[in-house]
Amino acid sequence: MQTDNLPESIQRKTPFILVVTRNGHMSEPVMDYAVNVAERMHCSILAAHINTLPFYRDGGRRSNLFTTAMQESAAMFEAKAAAKGVGVEHASDSGKIGKAVKRLCHPGGRRIEFVVVDQGIKLDEVTAQSPVPVFTVNSPKYKAGLQRKTSHSHFFQKGVHRMSTATRKRHVQNTFIFGGLTAALYAAVFTSQEAVMTYFTKGGIYAALPVALVFAVSYFHGNFTSSFWSALGIESSKTTATRTAEIRVEKPVTAPARKDTRPRAEVNA
Repeated sequence: MQTDNLPESIQRKTPFILVVTRNGHMSEPVMDYAVNVAERMHCSILAAHINTLPFYRDGGRRSNLFTTAMQESAAMFEAKAAAKGVGVEHASDSGKIGKAVKRLCHPGGRRIEFVVVDQGIKLDEVTAQSPVPVFTVNSPKYKAGLQRKTSHSHFFQKGVHRMSTATRKRHVQNTFIFGGLTAALYAAVFTSQEAVMTYFTKGGIYAALPVALVFAVSYFHGNFTSSFWSALGIESSKTTATRTAEIRVEKPVTAPARKDTRPRAEVNA
């Protein structure tokens, strides 16, 4: 059931669960959790994809990949929700996660009951701006950074592969760029020692030159090192203290066997 065609006054009365992701593809545990809770609470779902790097300088390639992945994720989300009769709306925004959530929870808009955030979003940056409770989903069936293959995996194959390939190419490109700049800076200093000593020891405004050189070396070399390790697939670990909403596995409830208290006739032989 879609709520897009309902009057605005009715949409405001309809309770929504806001599901937020910063990725083009929303993780399946979050989708499943949101659909199950929405079915029990008789709510609709507002799935929001937030592009946190809208002005990234790559000729719009990242934005195009993000849009493609978002469309694939929306199709999968709608299929899951339709199976349980839950209404789903989709929204896209850009900028910081906290501010985007605050805009989506505006009192004059939809009635948001609570927010569920996807993997990769720090809970603190959302709770600081959100006027409603915020939860994250932790499922033992899924490991962080890995996605299990399912019958719906065809929705994700194209977008995920292209996004990861583009990211790796960007890291490799940055490795060569900043590596070349670092090498050029070192070469310029060692091959022009006389000029360096002449200007760096003049004093006055020239005293800022050594400081500027140190900052330049630190910036170029730091970006080179970061891009180099990222290109190899080695990332720093990020530990965040978060509240988790565990996905409950529904088990069939069986009533305990009731003791038979009916009177019985006994025959003594």
